[in-house]
Amino acid sequence: MVQGNFNSAIIGLDAQFENQHTVQNNIDSVERALYLGKGKGKEQTTALESTLELSCIAAVERMALANQVPYTDIKVIVLAQNGSNQAKPTIDVENVVVVSSLAKAMLQIDELIGQNALVALVGINLTKSFTSNELAENDLAADTLATNSFDETFTGYQHCHGMAALLFSSVSFAQSNNSYVYSWLKGFAVGDEVINFTEVTEVTALALDNAQVNAIDIGLLEVTALADSKLAMVESTGLIASYSHKEKLTTAVSCARSVTGEGEGFSQVFGLLRSVIALQQRYIPAISDWQQPSISELQNWQDSSFYLATEARPWYPQPNGSAHLAAYSCLAANNDYCHLVLAENKVIVAGEKHPSQDIRHNGFIACSELKIILVAADSEQALLARLAEIEDKLTSEISNVSLSLTDIALRCYQQTQSATSRYSIALLAESKEELLKEIQSAQSGIETAFETDKEWRTPKGSYFTSNPVNTDLTVSEGANNVSFLYPGIGATYVGLGRDLFHLFPEIHQDVADLADDIGASLKDKLLNPRTIVRPSFKELKQLDLNLRGNLADIAEAGVGFACVFTKVFENVFKVKADYATGYSMGEVSMYAALGAWQQPGLMSARLANSDTFNERLCGDLLTLREHWGLPKSTDNTADELIWETYTIKATLDEVIKASEGEERVYCTIINTPDSLLLAGYPADCLRVIKKLGVRAMALNMANAIHSAPAKKEYLDMVELYTMEVNPRLKTKMYSSSCYLPVPQLSKAIAHSVAKCLCDRVDFPRLINTMHDKGARVFIEMGPGRSLCSWTDKILDSGVQESDAQCKPRVAVPVNAKGTSDELTYLRALAKLISHGVTLDIKTLFKGSIIVQNN
Repeated sequence: MVQGNFNSAIIGLDAQFENQHTVQNNIDSVERALYLGKGKGKEQTTALESTLELSCIAAVERMALANQVPYTDIKVIVLAQNGSNQAKPTIDVENVVVVSSLAKAMLQIDELIGQNALVALVGINLTKSFTSNELAENDLAADTLATNSFDETFTGYQHCHGMAALLFSSVSFAQSNNSYVYSWLKGFAVGDEVINFTEVTEVTALALDNAQVNAIDIGLLEVTALADSKLAMVESTGLIASYSHKEKLTTAVSCARSVTGEGEGFSQVFGLLRSVIALQQRYIPAISDWQQPSISELQNWQDSSFYLATEARPWYPQPNGSAHLAAYSCLAANNDYCHLVLAENKVIVAGEKHPSQDIRHNGFIACSELKIILVAADSEQALLARLAEIEDKLTSEISNVSLSLTDIALRCYQQTQSATSRYSIALLAESKEELLKEIQSAQSGIETAFETDKEWRTPKGSYFTSNPVNTDLTVSEGANNVSFLYPGIGATYVGLGRDLFHLFPEIHQDVADLADDIGASLKDKLLNPRTIVRPSFKELKQLDLNLRGNLADIAEAGVGFACVFTKVFENVFKVKADYATGYSMGEVSMYAALGAWQQPGLMSARLANSDTFNERLCGDLLTLREHWGLPKSTDNTADELIWETYTIKATLDEVIKASEGEERVYCTIINTPDSLLLAGYPADCLRVIKKLGVRAMALNMANAIHSAPAKKEYLDMVELYTMEVNPRLKTKMYSSSCYLPVPQLSKAIAHSVAKCLCDRVDFPRLINTMHDKGARVFIEMGPGRSLCSWTDKILDSGVQESDAQCKPRVAVPVNAKGTSDELTYLRALAKLISHGVTLDIKTLFKGSIIVQNN
């Protein structure tokens, strides 16, 4: 066994790969495939270069160019299948060494870095054993599952070929050259002829010791998980022993082979590259189709420190500000073994915990198959003419790969940027064929839209309106007539917003600044469960119900994600709210998200220690018991349900009449003129509901806000929400405490929140008030689309079909459970753009993970 002696920098990345299902021909599409756990289909891109040897040269040249160093200054180590020299003749012979394993490569790199050389590590697999028309016999089972050999369902990897490259330098060179550092290599250890788990354990211990870190510090472990069951067992058993400590579920396990398949020399380097990308992009990778370890090994895994993510999720900053650490366990088929420890590169700026210079861009959206194609003009005829032009171009080029959907989308975007038009069509498509269908639908849909004054949309999300709410006549300079609507806390669900930080890295620093431990504030462990076994649908549903049962947790998460959704619009799309309001506890979210409070993160500890929101209006519901003269909860009555909330179709007058003589029934929120929430003692509520003769749905939310008993907690709420405020915002923040904008003063806000949480909420009154003052664009800043739906119903209430434009508006949700954040946002942008809202959407067209050295 040999221990590495250096701390080096990784200052360059490149990769491409192909298997029977997908082609990823640049580093940004590779990064997208890694995050999603799968790649886009072959039919939507071109195959790799016929000679990957040329790609190796090009990769080294690209990394040299990004760092502004001569290509000839770089030493190249090629990790080829079986250590073959087949790659060597096409690369500068003097600068190339060919090796058969990562362990051997790291020893070479160690020596060269000690000489202050620049070293490119290139892993390749040149063999393409499949064609586009047939699958290799041993790949058939892998067609349905993308997991790894630690999984009980594993049957084999598909074959892949490709190239993965990393550029190493000494610490001194990276600093003097002002190179961008994707990750630091803190240390490593290697061993040869590793044939049992104790040798894996010994090498791992050496690597951790060399890096001067403990196993508990490692947040992510990339594994090899070879298809050979004996070698897979050697690795997994050794790693479980090496990372054994008292804490459970602390280290995520990832495996690049679950995405690419087996690529021999390519795969060994690619696993390292994946670890670097996950660190730099601050996310925990997924093993998409992971189910569970084999039954015989299940207990060992459950007793370990590991967990396996079935969806990628954010890797939030450490509460103490330290860098994230990752490790890579690489076991080659020839029994060479290498264990490496990597550290995140954190930008340090005096006085800033999360400096704005540390935003880590990527090309995730820019290289997405899903594109938004904008068509703008000043008349119906001009719009149809533009559509016809694109259709003609598509028809002639549909089989010509020289014109990509990306090219079309970028050209259309550039054309809309250079002119101001009254009307805009936004088309969504994932291929040229799909775009052609959307255009053909639009041609008839637009004509109908002008004839009927109704919007046109497709199931994909393409959108057009002939009556945009924002025009030169309806919008004052510098305004968008935009209102942000903040939903209540009940819509929070497992998996909420897990992709937003990767889709929009521009929000990361501002959100991280909101609290000392932003992961805890956003309830990372509740919303992104850590498990060894994939949760079933029933288990996920129960986790959602558990969330609703803890008012303090969902209140904190609701506030945090309101900030996340708001920062997307403010930081990425450059949209500020002219108006805002909150539904129930959404009012708290509004003040926090818009920046009314200086330190909204203070609320985390306050909520955690709040009797009001942990046991008085939730939990044991002590305030209710005192108010109604009920005994305190005991072990025998712990499951007794004394409060439930029901949604019903009825008017407030009808409920008041039916509730006469009922002292434990309250109308807590009016959603629309004929829909509201009825809450209180379950039996009493059901009696009133029966009188009304309506159907009711229980919301399983045992919290007693917006009721007479809640007023006993008024002063405690005022104290809880009294915080220092920032300078006055331009946004007019409306409250259901008074149905007026609230002055941005500490006590005014605190009393407004307290009164809002004690009194009934009249949401129709809020919406109508803001519409009367000029709000036309309503964007729901949270999970679901309930507020959007209610806003449409409220503004249509009492309006005849022929007079539908008496209250012009557009209501736009930005999150939908069960639909990807990416698709939901593009659908939202399509509506907003067609309605004339000014947005900065360049992030949809340009971006890369590669940072060019200036």
